[in-house]
Amino acid sequence: MVRMVLPEAKIFRKIIESVGKLADEIAFTVASNGVSLKALDVDQSSYIEVFLPADMFLEYTVDSEEILGVSISNIKKVLKHLRKGENLIIESNGEFIEFTIGGVAKRRFKFRNLDVAVPEIPEFNLEFKVSAQLVSSNVKKALEDVESVGSLIEIDAPSNDLMVFRAVGSGKVEVKFATGSTALLSIDVKEPSKSIYDVVKLSTILSITEVADVVTLEFASKMPLKMEFKIGNGRISYLTAPIEAV
Repeated sequence: MVRMVLPEAKIFRKIIESVGKLADEIAFTVASNGVSLKALDVDQSSYIEVFLPADMFLEYTVDSEEILGVSISNIKKVLKHLRKGENLIIESNGEFIEFTIGGVAKRRFKFRNLDVAVPEIPEFNLEFKVSAQLVSSNVKKALEDVESVGSLIEIDAPSNDLMVFRAVGSGKVEVKFATGSTALLSIDVKEPSKSIYDVVKLSTILSITEVADVVTLEFASKMPLKMEFKIGNGRISYLTAPIEAV
């Protein structure tokens, strides 16, 4: 048996918005310490991992580890009924998953527990040369600016003083994050690095910026980019592959 009560379902809604851009069905692994999920996009170039610890829930009861499989479209049907401040209750008896939206009038939605495989992701042993903490809302705006003129972005960290987001192609947009600015909280450059990524794939994770104030970016030249968000004791990690220079 599983019973979980989320006090503020906006976090869950934003996670589903991002994960739903990678997969049509997802599997939640519900264990004694919390809930985790992993999703890999079709071309296996981007990967998201989410962990929400048990202490993020108002109630958290798990008799034994269980995998809850559900389609993104069904979860979205539930979440569109949520209003600000309402709790989201998730229960399962193994065969079915029931979502209940708390409030004056409770609304219940029941779906069969689908047999969805948890993606088998190998351990990544990546030696990032750059690590930076930035204000999430500033990163969101920079990615939107770059996406407005093209589909590729170059992220450049030439020194411990600067990180640059730059559009690649005919459109020209350049956003600079300098040490001492309110947007760049910290930066550690072990080796000057620059790499190109698909800005549309990076936009996959933008909804998370609405529930996390800070994002940590890690990368190196011609290596994947890792974006990690902390929400309380929970975390959301996103990894996307680089694009060959054009």
